Amino acid sequence: MRRNLFIFALMLLPTLMWGQRQKFQINGAARGYYFVNNLDIEDNIDTTTTRRSNYGHTLLDMGVSVFPNANTEVLGMFRIRNELGGFWGGGVSFNVRQLTLKGVAGNAVRYEVGDIDVGMTPYTLFNFQEEGVVNEGDVFSLRRDIVYYDMFYNDDNWRMQGGQVDFGLDFTSGIEGIDFHGFLTRQRAAGANVPERLYGGGSFTIRQSEFLSVGLNSVNVFDLLQTIPDSIQYKNNVHTATLDYSRPVNGNFDLGLQAEGGFSNARYINYMDARAPELQSEYFYDAALVADLEDKGLEVRLGYKDIGADFLSPGAQTKRIDYSRFPGLYQQLTNDVVPRPVSYADFISANTENSFRISEELLAYNAAYNNTTPYGTATPNRAGVYLQAIRSDSTGFRESFLRVSALQQSRGTGTENKKQFLVVEAGTDVFLNDYLGWEKMLKLDLGVRFENTSRSGEVFEAIDLNSTFADIGLSLEFVDNFDILAGAKLMNVEGNAFVNQRNRFNLIENFNVVNYDFTENTLAAGLRYRFNDDNIISAQFQRFNINHQDDALVDYGISQFNFLFSSFF
Repeated sequence: MRRNLFIFALMLLPTLMWGQRQKFQINGAARGYYFVNNLDIEDNIDTTTTRRSNYGHTLLDMGVSVFPNANTEVLGMFRIRNELGGFWGGGVSFNVRQLTLKGVAGNAVRYEVGDIDVGMTPYTLFNFQEEGVVNEGDVFSLRRDIVYYDMFYNDDNWRMQGGQVDFGLDFTSGIEGIDFHGFLTRQRAAGANVPERLYGGGSFTIRQSEFLSVGLNSVNVFDLLQTIPDSIQYKNNVHTATLDYSRPVNGNFDLGLQAEGGFSNARYINYMDARAPELQSEYFYDAALVADLEDKGLEVRLGYKDIGADFLSPGAQTKRIDYSRFPGLYQQLTNDVVPRPVSYADFISANTENSFRISEELLAYNAAYNNTTPYGTATPNRAGVYLQAIRSDSTGFRESFLRVSALQQSRGTGTENKKQFLVVEAGTDVFLNDYLGWEKMLKLDLGVRFENTSRSGEVFEAIDLNSTFADIGLSLEFVDNFDILAGAKLMNVEGNAFVNQRNRFNLIENFNVVNYDFTENTLAAGLRYRFNDDNIISAQFQRFNINHQDDALVDYGISQFNFLFSSFF
């Protein structure tokens, strides 16, 4: 332990000394996290599982940004982590969290090399949000933000290793300018009879004016066959075109059109498996009218999309949560050692297996949580209309939204009849202190999601699945920077579903027939002290339980007390 710290100090010393002559900056984060978990399950069905589980850690992320010149930055971040319970350094780990070189070449081309964040459009490269969040309250988002930080879930970007460049050209006539973005990353090293895998692409956008822009986008997964002779090879290409047009109609009213369309190709080469298709090719399009009423802070979007049944875009369809993996806490229950499925509470507590790179396979999902768009906006085999409305206000109700989707399958699965989907989501932040005339914050976060899946036909193919989810949060500042937090996630699911069972080539081979009739609730309350926006201490109690109407399924609950100190600098 002392030796590692000494080496770390020696590594930093030259940088800091050089920083005295040049410009440098220190940034990073520190955290202390402690959990006390307790399992609540009937003794007569489970006499083997340990009821109580404690865990904790402290860590320090130390980042040093060095600026060799006005156009270059070198960022290195190291992590020291200590698992509580180790003694005299027995639980300490030391690793590199991030290494990035970025800058501007020729005062025109921006570049990044190393650990980079890459994102494009919802159909090419997009890290869509996991289930269980509809205008979430602070008591839950406080901890979810820690998961996002650890997994590098920065907005809708994916953290990758490689390089990217951006540059733009401005013109004085004809068109306003051209923007270019390109990237190339390494997804997998060669080994075990699989070749090295790269993922790259870019976008080319023409800005005709402030009212009109068109773009071309391309992302490509490809294996380097030369790295392993006679090995299998996977290729996936997604090419799209975008259009963004908007014009003022009357005063503060703008009306426009936003659209994206394209196709995907997936190839499996040298696979001995007879199920491997030579080529999977599919198209998609998505177009929406957009009305922006600036004086009322209202934006309305009405659109139609058709995503082909075989559309495959790994960068836009990879899920953050892998539902095929069991949670890290209480993985099996009962004397029969029944695997415990992932729940919303596991998301918040970081007990899930999270994706840190894109997947060529469509990962497993839970139809009870999201059966309409389990793979985000780019979910294949969906067609229909959608409506989105966002209202911004400076007082009272803030950031209110409504989202409605009425979709159906582009192609029936297992039957000629097609599944029908209806999703309604709404939420708002209500600052009650604005109405009460209080200086201190009193905020109510409200969110609700209703989903229905249906399919007509014979008894053996009929579907009727309903789920209702409510997300509620309360934040009360009773002393300066000292808050009482409370929240609830309430879910009720009833009906049946035919869940696709896909092989490694994303082809549907069978269906898992599931009947749902359960409630799943997560309640939380706690205290938070804010030193500032980047430094907080909180203590929370959370209670999760799931109750099935089917006596053959296991009812259980997990209560948790956690203490969190989080600091960003």
